Amino acid sequence: MAEVNCVEKVSRGPLGQSNERVLWTLLVVVALAMRLVSLGGAPLSGAEAREATLAWEAAGGEALAAGDYSPLLLAANTLLFTLFGAGDAVARLWPALFGSALVLTPALLRRHLGRGGALGAGVYLALSPTALVASRQLDGTVVAAAGAMALVGGLSMFSEGQQRHWLWLAAGGLAMALVSGAAGYGLLIPLGLAWLVSSEPWADGGHAWLQGVRTALKTYGRQFLLAFVVAVFALATGLGWNLSGIGAVGGLLIAWIDRFRSPGAPTASPLTLLVVYELLGFLLGVGGMVWCWYRRNRWGVLMSLWAALAFLLLVLQPGRAPTDLMGVVLGLAMLAGLALDALVRDEWSSRAAIRAVYATLVLVLWGQAYLVLAGYAHRGDPADLVLVLIIGALQALVGLSFGFVLGPRATLRTGVVATSLVLLGLLVSATRGVAYTRRTDPREPLAGEATAANVRDLVDTLRDLSWQTTGMPMTLDFVYEAAPDSVLAWTMRDFTGARRVDRLSDLSDDQWGPLLVTVDRDVGRAVGPGPDYVGLDFPLRRRWTPAALTCRLWESDCATAVGWYLFRDSPPFPAPAERAILWRRVEAGGGDG
Repeated sequence: MAEVNCVEKVSRGPLGQSNERVLWTLLVVVALAMRLVSLGGAPLSGAEAREATLAWEAAGGEALAAGDYSPLLLAANTLLFTLFGAGDAVARLWPALFGSALVLTPALLRRHLGRGGALGAGVYLALSPTALVASRQLDGTVVAAAGAMALVGGLSMFSEGQQRHWLWLAAGGLAMALVSGAAGYGLLIPLGLAWLVSSEPWADGGHAWLQGVRTALKTYGRQFLLAFVVAVFALATGLGWNLSGIGAVGGLLIAWIDRFRSPGAPTASPLTLLVVYELLGFLLGVGGMVWCWYRRNRWGVLMSLWAALAFLLLVLQPGRAPTDLMGVVLGLAMLAGLALDALVRDEWSSRAAIRAVYATLVLVLWGQAYLVLAGYAHRGDPADLVLVLIIGALQALVGLSFGFVLGPRATLRTGVVATSLVLLGLLVSATRGVAYTRRTDPREPLAGEATAANVRDLVDTLRDLSWQTTGMPMTLDFVYEAAPDSVLAWTMRDFTGARRVDRLSDLSDDQWGPLLVTVDRDVGRAVGPGPDYVGLDFPLRRRWTPAALTCRLWESDCATAVGWYLFRDSPPFPAPAERAILWRRVEAGGGDG
């Protein structure tokens, strides 16, 4: 049976070429703004501080320490730090730029997604909380995602016109995904497996894109391999500057494999992250998946398998990071684009007034349900839950009623569009919270091991003391206890009079000085330097577990869980899991030293 496409020819899309260019340009501007605004507003996390410290030391001419790191980001940030100096925002600049470029990559797949579908996929990648968080932290995940999409898009474009520059783009994208971070393997391995699986079924129908790519690689395989090897060397070594970056590329594969056996910090399950942050993309993606499997469209099958296999790998990885969800989000975004393109192509002019009335009722009912749930989160009145159930029943009754007038297909599509608008509001709210207003709140599972903003209070306090003592802001003499690539070491890097030690016990008492900064990793068992010092606490990291979010629906006791889902609010406030303590010596007479 010949394959039936989920989309019609791109030339028949509802967007004109000039309007399409304007919309893509506007989308890139919005994506850049969302990723660059307040980029340094939150302090670097522990993993970010390690990457930034390596680049900062390299920019200062120090030898690179052995270990796992992103060779691409190391070379790129070393260049930035050399030109502009080190800083939190500067350290995150490259991921922000690559994250903005990721938004453009669905444009390479317009033949499969349709013009409206490609634009819809780009909009979703611009707004996705996972993509935005990955773009606003010093990590190679979003760079790998952009490389994986460049690989798929480049091969797709090359299979259509056999233009060599698309082949170079695909080779460069593959290289970029492999040298940017361990997450690249979590993107490419499911994609490769999905490609192998989707090329076997329905062989009698054939798939022009898969056959074109296969033929192109057979004909130009050596050129592709050569371009890939050159790109890997150039990106991993910084054009030959850091030859040890080649070894670091192999270390990334080992680091990815370690995620299957070495549990890291506790993270939420992939399904929880999808429901909490990516519900719109998840539902549209599943809808597009069902539609394309029903229509036997191999492109949709490929994207479905990519998302499903990436999800399976995450489930099997106890050491996964929250932003590793990008592998699932990319596949869902493409499927959501297919679903959106099908919705855009519907005959909306037919019975438009009745459709508008039905869509308005759907929006009103969902809005009322949200308000009732918000009230339940604050009051805990079980009657609110009953009211939500009644609203759900009314929603179904209204849909059945309009189905007799509009028909099942028109009613379903209208209801999907109206519901998608509601979910879009929830998506924007979740994006705003995790990327801007609550970036350091551990009650945001996508934030991972975020550093508390209090570390900057510590730096400000030391700067004030330096003004008082030396008349300069960064010349204060003090000793601080920290690992060489820790958050504390990164934030203290500009204090010229500071002395770092791994452990305070490495120094004798007479070497401590009047000011000390120690790290308490076992909060509640604070060990100070002695009775001659008084201390001031600054939380470095806070701990929160969802143990209090029990939901016993049969007892109507879900107010805390609902309040967390809607507002990320849950008592008690997260307690410190790690803190820095500023100690100041007290003279025998009672005055400060």
